[in-house]
Amino acid sequence: MSKSISNMDWANQLESVIRQFVKEKLELIMREEIKNFLEIEQAGTSNMRNGYYQRNLDTQYGRIEGLLVPRDRNGEFQTQLFAPYQRHTGWLEEAIIRMYQSGMSTREIGKWIERILGKAYSPATISRITDVVKEDIEKWRSRPLSKRYSVLYLDGLYVKLRRDTVEKEVIYVVLGVNEEGYREILDFFVGGQESAYGWREILQNLYQRG
Repeated sequence: MSKSISNMDWANQLESVIRQFVKEKLELIMREEIKNFLEIEQAGTSNMRNGYYQRNLDTQYGRIEGLLVPRDRNGEFQTQLFAPYQRHTGWLEEAIIRMYQSGMSTREIGKWIERILGKAYSPATISRITDVVKEDIEKWRSRPLSKRYSVLYLDGLYVKLRRDTVEKEVIYVVLGVNEEGYREILDFFVGGQESAYGWREILQNLYQRG
């Protein structure tokens, strides 16, 4: 008889996968951020990219280590991702999860990008970054899933993104382990309160994707 995973092991595995997911999406946004900073905000100047530096970022899911932050030759680029995060602990990783969850409309995604990047950039820059993020989200949501997973873990993440309320909303997360032991997040789903009905809807969605 196989031994079931302990609650502590499950929590550690889930947090590790979420950290990696958030790291990849933050780096995607920053790459597009500096690209448009140089092409639009500093058009006509001789400024250019100058590699990356690494930093750690503490999140509610643990520390993200080795986050690649792009830099420019003149030292004028400063990513706007960390400004809202520093004001609200947990805000940034929750925003990333919210954008990639199933059911988020393209209009809502655009609003989240505006909230994350603030008023530091022109509308053209915000629009181009938003388009890239939308494309990545669509690819992630529609990517083919493996035909077989040895294990599916299902859990609810309780997040509070509206700071004017005390009520938390659950975002369902499905973690799959394939036959080679590779762990991946299959999808995020927004829900009200965690319930069996919500999980049934999620499993039906995954089944329809193969």
